[in-house]
Amino acid sequence: MKIYGYYVRIMLEEGEAGYIAFAPGVGGVYEEGETKEEAISNAYEAVWAILETRLELKDPIVEDNPNLKVLTAPPHLEYINSIKGITDGYIATPRCLVPANV
Repeated sequence: MKIYGYYVRIMLEEGEAGYIAFAPGVGGVYEEGETKEEAISNAYEAVWAILETRLELKDPIVEDNPNLKVLTAPPHLEYINSIKGITDGYIATPRCLVPANV
């Protein structure tokens, strides 16, 4: 299976000292920021690192869940445009174009 990238949803909550962003589709992501944008950016960096590491270790996430879509074909512009909200986005890592041995 070839993985071309992921669409991931970042959830955002207001915290005591700013905002908290987490990615329920990718375990281990719980980031903070003074602004919404900073929290979301920090969460995307953490998601990218986790996905990249899992691909490197040949243990990629290969099944969709409500908050993460695995792209096994190049993404189409129509699909990209159908994603709504500032916290939904596409992530590709350098290893995404390498076939995943699963």
